[in-house]
Amino acid sequence: MSTRTRILDAADRLFTEQGIRAIGVDAIVAAADTAKTTLYAHFGSKDGLVVAYLQRQAARRQERLEQGLAAHRGSPVERVLHLYDLLAVELAEPGYRGSPFANACVELGADHPAAAVAREHRQWLLDTFTDLTTDLTTDLTTGPTAPDPAALAAQLLLLHEAAAQAAGDAAVAARAAAAALLATHRTGAPRSTTDAPAPHVAGGSPEAHRLVAFLNTAHLPDGDDQLADERAGPWLGQWLAEAGAPTPDELAPPPAELLALREGLRQLAAVNCGAEADAAAVADAEAVLRRAPLLVDLAAGGEPRLTPTAATSGGLAIAVAATAYLAVRARGEWPRLKVCCSPDCRWAFVDTTRNRSRRWCAMAGCGNRAKNRAWRDRQTLVTIK
Repeated sequence: MSTRTRILDAADRLFTEQGIRAIGVDAIVAAADTAKTTLYAHFGSKDGLVVAYLQRQAARRQERLEQGLAAHRGSPVERVLHLYDLLAVELAEPGYRGSPFANACVELGADHPAAAVAREHRQWLLDTFTDLTTDLTTDLTTGPTAPDPAALAAQLLLLHEAAAQAAGDAAVAARAAAAALLATHRTGAPRSTTDAPAPHVAGGSPEAHRLVAFLNTAHLPDGDDQLADERAGPWLGQWLAEAGAPTPDELAPPPAELLALREGLRQLAAVNCGAEADAAAVADAEAVLRRAPLLVDLAAGGEPRLTPTAATSGGLAIAVAATAYLAVRARGEWPRLKVCCSPDCRWAFVDTTRNRSRRWCAMAGCGNRAKNRAWRDRQTLVTIK
């Protein structure tokens, strides 16, 4: 464990148990088994430590909510209510003493640098609720009583914040109140799916996550490739089944064309995070699709999809990957599919932030490491000058 992490862990425990103002630097360095000079070298001051402590709290919560929403495949209403289920889990954790953001603002005031972190986290929560309520309107009848997504999101956030500070079983009560609030907006039967565009949920569409799973079969930093050994057959079988593809005639080893398609799509996803694509890898992927014998299946009222003329696992996988890519492109969701900027990671993910600003797969890990490296580089430049 790094010294910085040790200090943050000690601050986290002490600030939570006794409050920020009640804990001095001496108590933190004693609990972290380090020296004041080391703490100041990492954080500059106690205020800097408090900011870092809240930033880590925010990163952890945001990652947990993003993962929880990404794994939830319910209706738009159920996805909104799932945020309260996730909060209930947090409130039940041993030692929970209310929202650390609200507590910090009460103790330190609105002018403290930590208050800016709390405001940023609140805005992230509001954006998340707004994305969900915007998706929700596609499930409600249009008309004068249809909800304003922003106003509805603000009301839902207030319930969430009140429960977070009240603790105990408050999340259960907040969930019931949120369900009642949402029920008042259900003014009739859902619109016909043939009249509405395919919804884009805040956590990403199934097709987007299908592509992410495909790209992440290879972990580039350590060279592990799930499609290059005996794991390939079982993985492809499950992946194809989840996509609703027909059962393949055989689970043969993936052809080189499938791996080339994967790497070309990875290069294109990396562009969404500011990287420059390898033109040769993209060209190889395009060549795979040109050679693949695929047919267009109009799917009887559903979205068109591609099907291979030969029902092998490799051909089916190419068709499923290509269909998912085209669907994500058609819905305007493609810019949200990215590859982590960290050279030690390169993990694919769906960016669920409102302004599509995320560059790392998880701020609690890769993002914070990148920020720490940038901070150290700045300190080195200052020292040299």
